[in-house]
Amino acid sequence: MTLFDWSSLSEKGPHHERNDDDVLGEPGYGIFVIADGMGGRPGGSQASRVAVRTFMDHLRRVNPAFLTDEGVLCKAVAAANKAVLAIAQAEPLMAGMGTTLSAAVIAAQGSRIVHVGDSRIYKFTGGRLEQLTEDHTVISELVANRMVTDAMAKQLSLDNVLSRAVGTRPHVDPDIYDLSLRPGEWLLLATDGLTKALPDAKLQALFAAHEKAGAHAVCQAMMQEALAASPLDNVTLGVLRTLGKS
Repeated sequence: MTLFDWSSLSEKGPHHERNDDDVLGEPGYGIFVIADGMGGRPGGSQASRVAVRTFMDHLRRVNPAFLTDEGVLCKAVAAANKAVLAIAQAEPLMAGMGTTLSAAVIAAQGSRIVHVGDSRIYKFTGGRLEQLTEDHTVISELVANRMVTDAMAKQLSLDNVLSRAVGTRPHVDPDIYDLSLRPGEWLLLATDGLTKALPDAKLQALFAAHEKAGAHAVCQAMMQEALAASPLDNVTLGVLRTLGKS
């Protein structure tokens, strides 16, 4: 079994009445997941919580030998999507609720990332931070398809508009990436409250400065810096390092 140094923190942003984020890690299963409920919706916090726990519960019941099978992971996302959508359909005040969902699933037979929305997963190794996921936002897709330039994108108010989310439609297609993670390497799971408050260069510097002290120290340093930047959103992150096998 792979061992992990794992820590997570979640704080309500100074401009928010509630925290719509959720984060959960199960080192014993090798499953780590983060979600950001759609802001401005009554059910944002419920959407993130239900999605995270439904996704996790689905994978807990899977034979470990098939944990990172693409079909299994897609079914876990589908279960989370169905659970959130059911709440929205049953409660009129919850109409339009939804959430991002990004997860790292690490198993003996291989590791994978599962991703919907604009929460992010990064890898830190050799002093370098690398973003592993692509944001599912309208503006990101317009830029990727060369429909607008980076300069034009900065003038548009579309950076918070998701092109994909869990629980807003009957079906959602997650991105699934293979993940290579060696002992001693790090992952950062983050909602956009963190990544908009701190640029990647700052996150990289904080990793480099605190990695020797462990995951909790890295988490605390990033949270402290993000809150000092007066973030416009809730701030949630999870940090893990692989320690090898028991």
